[in-house]
Amino acid sequence: MLSKPQNLILLLIAVLFSHSVAAISFYRYENDEGHKVITQTLPPNVVHKGYEVLNERGLVVKVVPRALTAEELDALEVEQRSQHQQAEQARRDKKLLSIFSSPKDAERARDRKLEALEVYISVTKGNILKLKGEYNQAQSQAAEKERAGQAVPDFLVEKMDSFARQIQQAEESIEEKEQEKLVIRKAYQEDIDRLKYLQDQKQKALEGR
Repeated sequence: MLSKPQNLILLLIAVLFSHSVAAISFYRYENDEGHKVITQTLPPNVVHKGYEVLNERGLVVKVVPRALTAEELDALEVEQRSQHQQAEQARRDKKLLSIFSSPKDAERARDRKLEALEVYISVTKGNILKLKGEYNQAQSQAAEKERAGQAVPDFLVEKMDSFARQIQQAEESIEEKEQEKLVIRKAYQEDIDRLKYLQDQKQKALEGR
């Protein structure tokens, strides 16, 4: 009759053995002849072809797909890029539709911005005319001094320089606003075209029901 320590040792050996048996895995893959092969050791040269991991009862516990070819990887990258672009476009469309309800709505918003710029340009042009008048007046005064053989006063020179700078800054400001008008027209036209497309797609979907 075995003693208690011996019984414990035998029990521990049985448990360890059962765990080792349960941990055994098998691999199933297809060889070059197209036949299914099951082995406990997976040859390195078949890993890229894909394989299945089986437990001791022959049940599939894991499937490892074959490695993709360079062409397949390129195609997958193209597909993923396309999906990303579509998701990004859908996000932009959602934002666009939250701002404008229709192409006409976008056109009105565009026209309001352009009108504000036109008002600014018109006012600035009026200021330029006024500045040029004051510059010409100061220049006439300086010419009179020179014709009289007198030196042109510093304050008069500084005044003409100031008018000239203000005129230049105003003209540059007008040019900036003109460029801004072009940017606004281009940006809004893209939004308007997209809204028209989305509107057409919605109408086609409704007609196809």
